[in-house]
Amino acid sequence: MGGPGSGNWYRSLGSKSTVEGSLTVAVRDIRNRLHHGSSGTFSWTWRGGHTSSIGYFVTRTFDVPTVTLHYRWGGKEVVRVPVRMTTTPTQFGGRRWWFTCPLSVRGVPCNRRVGKLHLPSGARLFGCRRCHNLTYRSCQESHQAERVFGRLLGCDAETARLIGSRWGRKGR
Repeated sequence: MGGPGSGNWYRSLGSKSTVEGSLTVAVRDIRNRLHHGSSGTFSWTWRGGHTSSIGYFVTRTFDVPTVTLHYRWGGKEVVRVPVRMTTTPTQFGGRRWWFTCPLSVRGVPCNRRVGKLHLPSGARLFGCRRCHNLTYRSCQESHQAERVFGRLLGCDAETARLIGSRWGRKGR
């Protein structure tokens, strides 16, 4: 009974939070509403039926829009997060919109150009995947076999992956 691959495998996944477990705002959801004074609401419905929503409004300074996200955190505190927008040129003369990550990590502003901002469980502010140290669920699932193999061999997952890749080569 038991053993690798049986039972609640998801409990053995890495301790990192995932993108899929976070609230996510994407540029594609807002790019057609970047004119001064526009506003709206994003809503999510969780599996248990619980809903979450955030509002936003757009201001423009020197033709550069800022999207301010506003929501309640912890049921009490009203949080307002101004997010600067930036563009890059596209191949045929258009422009692609990006969020600029509003977070600072250890006192250093991130300012990464990103297409999505995330709010993981327990976090107070929206930010990029790197600032929140988020991973994708599929990455955790795909590396689970390496972790189990590593535990059986008494080594870390990276060493197990290297051993497995060499083992899997045939005639090379």
